[in-house]
Amino acid sequence: MKKHSLRIKVAIVLAIGIALNLLLFDIAVKKAIDYIEIPVAAKSIAPRTKIDESYIRMKRIPSALADGHIYQDKQDILNLWVKYSVTLAEGSFFYHEYLESAEVTADQPLLMLEPGQGVASLAVDLLSSAGNTLMPGQYVDIVFTSKDKRKPIISDVIFRSVRVLAVKDRNGLDMNDSKSQKVPAVALLAMDRLDIPIFLHAQILGDIDLIIKLTNDLYPLQAVRQMNSEVWRLLNE
Repeated sequence: MKKHSLRIKVAIVLAIGIALNLLLFDIAVKKAIDYIEIPVAAKSIAPRTKIDESYIRMKRIPSALADGHIYQDKQDILNLWVKYSVTLAEGSFFYHEYLESAEVTADQPLLMLEPGQGVASLAVDLLSSAGNTLMPGQYVDIVFTSKDKRKPIISDVIFRSVRVLAVKDRNGLDMNDSKSQKVPAVALLAMDRLDIPIFLHAQILGDIDLIIKLTNDLYPLQAVRQMNSEVWRLLNE
């Protein structure tokens, strides 16, 4: 009787063990074949491309393939930039290490340019940066003042509504960088590429001041030449 009872108990334990193994196996199989939708490259994407809807399509894959290094939500990659060393083939996963935000890139000012624009640099100090209140995203009017003492001094605006891309210290650090010296040394400005040589010429012939302007326009005209100014004629002689 005791042997019979023991056999029953052993059989029950074995049955439970088998059932548990089958359950675990079933869970593993279901997980392996469970599908999710993730974003992939809709077409080949070149380095330094800003990701928008046109570069993304959704693809169903087994969830087991989606590790923690892959973006799984389309919203997380919109407006990110492809890194310099990366080219994404059509159908590629968007790995975290392939993309970056504009805020953390060394070439952020270049990413903020509009078609036809280039970056113009200007040496600044506390005075010319309006007491260190000059900030990226602001608009400024650029004033030229001649310094040839043999001729009458002339001063006037040569460009209006020039967008500030960045303000950096003498080590090239942004003013909001924790390691920055907080003393401005150079301002980076967005201008039409064709106007940059004239602006550089103006820095040689005279002094440049920046006047911060307030604008409520969502998309103001940028770096507008003041071609009727006497100063403009001087710069183009």
